[in-house]
Amino acid sequence: MISPEVFYVHVQGEQRGPYTIPQIDHMLNSGLIERDTLYWREGMEQWQPVTELVVVRELKNPWIKPGIAAAVVVVLAILVRMFGPITMDGWRETNQHEFTEAGAYWRARDTVRNGTLPKGSVVLFGDLAKARVNLHPPNAAVVTVRGEVTTAGGQTNRRAWRVPMTFDAKAREWSGGPAEEVAP
Repeated sequence: MISPEVFYVHVQGEQRGPYTIPQIDHMLNSGLIERDTLYWREGMEQWQPVTELVVVRELKNPWIKPGIAAAVVVVLAILVRMFGPITMDGWRETNQHEFTEAGAYWRARDTVRNGTLPKGSVVLFGDLAKARVNLHPPNAAVVTVRGEVTTAGGQTNRRAWRVPMTFDAKAREWSGGPAEEVAP
């Protein structure tokens, strides 16, 4: 609402104006005049603070949203760095749908991890190049995987497992086991 009244402000020892209320509101809330700036208009006995004439709106920090976005990106990057490889390995172990050496290898790892290891143990498998995969078309394979097992008690040792695998072509799914421990 534009007021027909005109006001003067006292800035740096000078009287400036005339200004309308919307103009003073803009100057105060955009930082062109300070909160302790005084205003006057004809008929007033003395100068008054402009904060009695217009409401001070808190300025939004322009760095808040970019700062929050940067923090979220950093947290996500840390989580991806920490859990990305584990998550990808888990996905590969459970999502093999082709009759390939890689498919048999990843599903054999899943069989060992979920059916052979004592509770609380953690295994760090060697990669596919260190495994032995013998495909027996049309639907079988024998996979020997190697890994380093750390028990719940903190002991670490190298182990190897031979896992007979079967591929169901209709369901496009590997199944295997039981895994048999062999000499590493």
